[in-house]
Amino acid sequence: MATEVELKLYCSPDAIARVGTHPLIAAGVETGPAKRLENTYFDTPDLELHQERIALRLRTTPTEQLQTVKCAAKSVAGLSARPEWETPYTGAFDFSAVDARKVRAFLEERQSSLVPVCTTSFERRTWRIDISKKIAILVMVDTGQVSSGDRSLLISEVELELVQGNPEDLLDFATALATHLPLVPHDVSKAERGYQLFLNQVLGPQKASPSPLGAKLSSAEAFQFLASQGMQMWQANLLGTLTSQDQEFVHQFRVSLRRLNSLIKVFKPALPGRYQAQWTKRVKALSQITGDVRDLDVMRSGIVEPMLQSDDPQISLHAKAALAALDEAKKEAVEQLAQLQYGGPVLLFARDLQDLDTDDFPKNLPRFAEKQLAGLHRNAVKRLTETLKAPTPERAHRFRIALKHLRYSSEFFAPLFDNDEMVEYAKAIAGLQDAFGFINDFHVALSRMQDWVAQAAIRKEIRDAVAAWHTPQAQATLADALHLAESVMSRCQPWCTECERRGLTEIRRRMQHDIKLQVE
Repeated sequence: MATEVELKLYCSPDAIARVGTHPLIAAGVETGPAKRLENTYFDTPDLELHQERIALRLRTTPTEQLQTVKCAAKSVAGLSARPEWETPYTGAFDFSAVDARKVRAFLEERQSSLVPVCTTSFERRTWRIDISKKIAILVMVDTGQVSSGDRSLLISEVELELVQGNPEDLLDFATALATHLPLVPHDVSKAERGYQLFLNQVLGPQKASPSPLGAKLSSAEAFQFLASQGMQMWQANLLGTLTSQDQEFVHQFRVSLRRLNSLIKVFKPALPGRYQAQWTKRVKALSQITGDVRDLDVMRSGIVEPMLQSDDPQISLHAKAALAALDEAKKEAVEQLAQLQYGGPVLLFARDLQDLDTDDFPKNLPRFAEKQLAGLHRNAVKRLTETLKAPTPERAHRFRIALKHLRYSSEFFAPLFDNDEMVEYAKAIAGLQDAFGFINDFHVALSRMQDWVAQAAIRKEIRDAVAAWHTPQAQATLADALHLAESVMSRCQPWCTECERRGLTEIRRRMQHDIKLQVE
């Protein structure tokens, strides 16, 4: 058995030809002419191998046929390590070389029912890069397609495989490449894409997964688990943002970065100062690249398009003029997304996470979590108080930001306390965020339109018409949101152990059930 350590990077089809000319690759040795590789993946009709995360591939080259068995890989930032068994194919599957007993038995029991599921057909160029006496990497550039039935997808990717060295060396090399080439790490293998075609599935935006924490973890382990989880969400939605027309990818990309920002904020007392400062700045900058696209989409659906339904023809004309200016702004904003094709930041985050100094992290995770959540709650109450004293859009927005940090941190730490109560609390905070969302959307839209007026993109009366149309709703929304905020922020916090120490937890739980007078 061999253990394959590899890293997959997506490259846009119009840029893939540039990869071989990069100095880091040109300094290596191309191992021969380009090869045409034809692969067929096999499974049972009900996809039992896929369910067990086992891949069975038959590869045909100009000179030989090879049978390959691969098992599940743990992947971070596109970097994966998986057991692999590769043997010559002589006309029938032979699993005797698979030295993992359970895997071999599983395959042999199903050998008679194996059928082809999907195929990949691509051209591969390969370079060997000897970085030093201890580090060697294979660089493979693949172009072609994966297909199943009459459905197909393009293959345009760079695969790095570790020949000698450590996984960190692969990340370092990939980061250097992605600084100058439009390369984005991705975890979805060619086989997985083939299965998606076979099942007629479309890979959608990735939302946040439930927190993986447990009370026995140290705070350092907790941060590393949560950061890895956040990075996978970031990476998946980054690729979708660049390759899909589904705008939900942009939204979830921004959510992934906001969650990482909240994670860094809540762990600030434990993180090295340089790490915390650098990644707070980098995450904010990445989020801003997609900010205009998302803001304009929200402005279209929530602010301008509703005005088209007005019975007043003049209002509709103003809305159409605003939409024309919005479309022009959207074109410029979409062009800015090209900056994200250089996927170095996600690779660098993975590398920095591996090198993170955790000496100053506190050992008691639940106590740390309770203290940090209490601090975030106090900050949110402070922002609410400021908003109540002077309810401006800017203050309402600062309160909403405080709520985001509190909500995400509650979700991070939920398994350490009463998980159901924590999740319900986070949902209440999310609802409060939404209540204040329209106020911020309205304020952002008016600020942007003021800029368009200054640029002569629209007339001032158009901006004034939008303001007049939505101001009554904004006023009513603010009043309702503030009343809701007072209610939510004054409730008992589910992470607080004071009630438990005073014996009130059980009392509160009993009060939630029907209580009947017991008469003897």
